[in-house]
Amino acid sequence: MLRVLPGVHATPPRLKRSYGGNGNVNLQYVPSASRVPRRRAASRRASDNEAVNVTPIEELHAALPFSLEAWNTFMREYWQKRPVVIRGATLPGESMPIDAGELAGLACEPEFQPRIIRNKSGKPSEWKLERGPFAEEELRALPEDGTWCVVVNDLEKHVPEVATLLDLFDHFPRWRVADIQASLSAEGGGVGAHSDQFDVFLIQGEGQKLWSISDDPEYAPENEDAFYAEAEVKVLRDFQPRESSLLEPGDVLYLPPKVAHHGVAKGSDTVCTTYSVGFLAPTRDDLVLSLAQSTVDTGEGTRRWSDPWLEPQENVGMISAKAVTQASTIIREAMPKDDAGFARWFGCHVTAGYSLESEGFVADDKITDDDFLTTWIERESLFPRADVKFAFVDEVSDGSLEGSLFFAAGDVWELLSDRGAELARHIANRGEIVAEDWVEHNETGFRMETEAQSLLHDLFSSGYLFLED
Repeated sequence: MLRVLPGVHATPPRLKRSYGGNGNVNLQYVPSASRVPRRRAASRRASDNEAVNVTPIEELHAALPFSLEAWNTFMREYWQKRPVVIRGATLPGESMPIDAGELAGLACEPEFQPRIIRNKSGKPSEWKLERGPFAEEELRALPEDGTWCVVVNDLEKHVPEVATLLDLFDHFPRWRVADIQASLSAEGGGVGAHSDQFDVFLIQGEGQKLWSISDDPEYAPENEDAFYAEAEVKVLRDFQPRESSLLEPGDVLYLPPKVAHHGVAKGSDTVCTTYSVGFLAPTRDDLVLSLAQSTVDTGEGTRRWSDPWLEPQENVGMISAKAVTQASTIIREAMPKDDAGFARWFGCHVTAGYSLESEGFVADDKITDDDFLTTWIERESLFPRADVKFAFVDEVSDGSLEGSLFFAAGDVWELLSDRGAELARHIANRGEIVAEDWVEHNETGFRMETEAQSLLHDLFSSGYLFLED
């Protein structure tokens, strides 16, 4: 049985949207192993790690969120370069924003894309994948052995307590964040050895987990031959780790893309819980196809090929130089002419792609500007939806942008006023929008800068902002 659950119903926490903030601390780090020998803290080494060539993962000793200076050091030394364990990154209680019973309850809800990954036989090739949502009885019936792992996704979009984990990474652009995932497993459980195409921070919430890793290119996710073709879960055939460390509650493991990893629950009296913060990594094909689609969406795509310059040719199978030139001209004319044009497309691309939940968020496209302003003042605050990505651009390298651009869920607004740009930055940085900070009151009544009010009205009427009850 799932020992954490007896007496606790597997029900999700109250879903609402809010964001908080954290302070900064300085980074104290152990230099790269290429410069000094890695520290081998006996209390942290995995007791069952007897492979001669397997060494502890490089460590930092610091608390998150880092200061700006410390983030500069981290990004220069580690980001997309090499793995590192951050010891004591959070207090143990802070690394477990909701308890395991509540997390298990989320596996009963479809919006969290719940899965159970099983390996009953213990054979590496026999991993099975079950997709939820699951009944509470199914979760309670999970065995005590390590043959399963429950996984839930998109926690930051629906559970504000979990969304606060993003504050630990306060100097990363939010458009790069893919989602927060959580996994729960009993002693010995995991999802098998695998590799991913994106950066990830693995936050140990409850229990311990032994992580074994390797940066061998043979294990790269695009190398299909390295994985079991017959398994329902993408698991490496012959994983030989090079480094290994045991994570305690509050520790964090950072992994760059393509680093193979295998996490196994260890020494847990209840369940082992790990949160992972993954970062978006679109392929170049994704970007090119998106850009091409954006040129079609302008309406110019319906124009047909025309060649009034056509001349008779003896070789009927030949494509003429003029035809090739015209084809290249069509493509070049469809492309953005400057960085401002690329910024409009890119902001729409990286903020789009979310299935907006309608429950509790009904777009009010009939509310007038004045009625909206009155309602907002009465209710005091507006909040950005957690399942919508917001972003802004206020400069581009070639200086072609006039004003600034604001993006929400794939839509774009062009802003020319300073107040409008200030509001856009505030929303994209996930700030609560307090009426008294933006609305002026004089003898004639309430007023707000025109562009800023228009932006807020658009966002509210589209359902991207909401008023709390």
